[in-house]
Amino acid sequence: MDAAGGVSRTQVILAILFIWIVGAYRGADALEFKQRVVGNEQILLATGTFVPDDDKRLKRAVERAGRVDEVWLSSDGGSLYAGLAVGRYLRRTGLATRVPPEAICASACAYAFIGGVFRVVDGRIGVHMTAREVDPELLATITVLIRNYGANAARAIIPHVEQWAARSAAAQAKYLVEMSVSLELMVPIVETHKDNVHWLTRDELKRYNVVNQ
Repeated sequence: MDAAGGVSRTQVILAILFIWIVGAYRGADALEFKQRVVGNEQILLATGTFVPDDDKRLKRAVERAGRVDEVWLSSDGGSLYAGLAVGRYLRRTGLATRVPPEAICASACAYAFIGGVFRVVDGRIGVHMTAREVDPELLATITVLIRNYGANAARAIIPHVEQWAARSAAAQAKYLVEMSVSLELMVPIVETHKDNVHWLTRDELKRYNVVNQ
């Protein structure tokens, strides 16, 4: 930013480049990886929805690229565990992450972003509680319980939902600790309904160590 708190020339340029790069990829049904060159930087752009095994597909994309200076992220989320797996891969390989201007990185994408060794947010990062419907195992269990217990299924379902919620929260907290991000980030995560998004402020991004550049 400039001295008056406005948008810097660099951010404007990045915003224009990002809009050009994303183009037709916005709204994709699954995470896609595209190689781009921005100035002297080799960029790997990840857009779409996080799904299982995206970490393996990212690994293949990085290997094909040969050199990746930054991974740019634009996604409204997807599978929590896919986001965690992608983030861990990014950290293991020492890759930097960026949310470019005009981009959003929410839900599972936020976890993937945190995996970057160097992390910059020019766009927006959002968090919320994990949605139960993204867990196929839990859905299958609930379906069986409803089929077996009918109208009395609620009593049997509640312990499974509670167990799943505890397991999910533990996985998220463990990941934040691994990535040296403040556990205080769990507060807006658990306090924000899955149908809403808490967009992290600049102060929160720094205070929680979500960004480090």
